[in-house]
Amino acid sequence: MQKACEMVQSLLKTTVAVQRAPYHPLNVSILSVLQKEGLVRGFVVEGNRINILLKHYMGAPVIRNVRVVSRPSREIWVSPHELKTRTRHNAGLWIVRTPSGVVTHRDAIEMGIGCQVLFAVNNGCQQWC
Repeated sequence: MQKACEMVQSLLKTTVAVQRAPYHPLNVSILSVLQKEGLVRGFVVEGNRINILLKHYMGAPVIRNVRVVSRPSREIWVSPHELKTRTRHNAGLWIVRTPSGVVTHRDAIEMGIGCQVLFAVNNGCQQWC
């Protein structure tokens, strides 16, 4: 979990097209979801490192802000109903971990299962707690 938090925070601290992160299976799952949602162009696993190809639009990074919700010392678990009510008026993306893997908040609501909220991407200033 700590490596995933570090990887997500490092995506904001650069303006270059390629970012490197340590390899961890959770990082690969998160990057797969971000790629599916169109927030990163792609990623390549090379040994114990991951090269992340960041996506830019008109010179600015597509990922404007990232806020880590669950930390190793404080995990936030929610039911599908609570997730739906908290993200109802939100245009951003919440990345969550379910028993079936890492998915977006929309997929978790559609599946109707509870989840751990990992982090939020491009959601403005909406607070979780």
